Amino acid sequence: MMDDYLVGLFWALVLGASILLWPISFVDKRALLNVWGVKIFTTLGVMLAYESRYEGQLDAVRYYQESAMGGFAWENFEFGEGTTNIFNFLSVYNMILPDSYHAMKVTFAMVGMIAVYIFYRAAVLFLQRDDIRVFYALALYPTILFWSSILGKDPLILLGVSFYTYGVVGWRKFGTIQYLLWGAFGLWFSAFMRLWYGPILLAPLIVFVINKNNGITKNLIFITLIVGSFVVTLTLFAERFSIANTQDILAQTNQISKNFSAGGSAQAVNTFNSPAQLLAFMPIGMFTALFRPLPGEILNPFGLIAGFENLFVLWLLVIAIKQISIKDLQEPLILWAIALIIIWAAIYAFVSSGNLGTAVRYRLSMLPILLSLLLYLYFKSSYEIKKKFQDSKLLKHKKVILKFKT
Repeated sequence: MMDDYLVGLFWALVLGASILLWPISFVDKRALLNVWGVKIFTTLGVMLAYESRYEGQLDAVRYYQESAMGGFAWENFEFGEGTTNIFNFLSVYNMILPDSYHAMKVTFAMVGMIAVYIFYRAAVLFLQRDDIRVFYALALYPTILFWSSILGKDPLILLGVSFYTYGVVGWRKFGTIQYLLWGAFGLWFSAFMRLWYGPILLAPLIVFVINKNNGITKNLIFITLIVGSFVVTLTLFAERFSIANTQDILAQTNQISKNFSAGGSAQAVNTFNSPAQLLAFMPIGMFTALFRPLPGEILNPFGLIAGFENLFVLWLLVIAIKQISIKDLQEPLILWAIALIIIWAAIYAFVSSGNLGTAVRYRLSMLPILLSLLLYLYFKSSYEIKKKFQDSKLLKHKKVILKFKT
């Protein structure tokens, strides 16, 4: 075990040193190195306590043990089958790099950090300026810091959603094909790991079609691509879960909710007998998916941290709702982010309701977008108030000077 740990520590140093060779600015390199130090402390330090507490229950250990047996084959990859695909990915990994559980964790921690950095570059495209504080805010947010460092599907899905976000923001701002390709790759990779991410990521793109600044030809092409891709992914989703009618939807929803209602953070789940019951529960489930557990709902260190985090996000949400304006809603990217969060929460309402620990982990892929949106609305309003105050002082100063000259 000690040898395995030392291999992981050495690999962490190698990956950290590689940041110096990345084709990015010095400021970004310094920030990445700072965050990488915290990530390694989390992965090779804090996570040891987590692994000890949940020994024998973690998917990470199973992923490592089964991938060490080999058995890689191209035909084992299957679109939308995340567990099967990650076993295959890790089998390839073991062919290239030393056999070490801790080194494998470190590799996934690096994937998670790269994903957060791509989210930051998407924010830079939107703001049209660098502000490294955004990267620190996202990368060091406790839930993102921890769950983007685990050995599992979550850092990979986070990476896919980050490419998708970068592509959407870049395409909206500049309209060049390179961003469209990055967005398409991110969407495909996310759906490759979890099939339902296809419809989730495609549906919000419809807000760009109703934008009055787009030409008719551009709208027609774009809506054709969206509708075609949406139909394909939705068909695959229906086939994957054997959904042919409303009763099948209810049966699958009940089964999924019960499957996740296990473990230390499990909650009692409802049984849905009609579409009306399902729709009535959805707002409660969406709130759970986005904002629970709240303080006191899970009485262990991880649950307490998550509770205060969610209270902070709720506070930001209340302020954002108070300060958002019609002008903000005229920005298609703001509408897209809101639509994406709502659609994701509607889908995950029935997964998260059964287990609050699962709710925290699954929320990882949306947290950078949710936090970025809320922080943008908060600081935008604060900046505008400050600017108005400065402008009023400047105007008053100019009046004094003019009076003096007169």
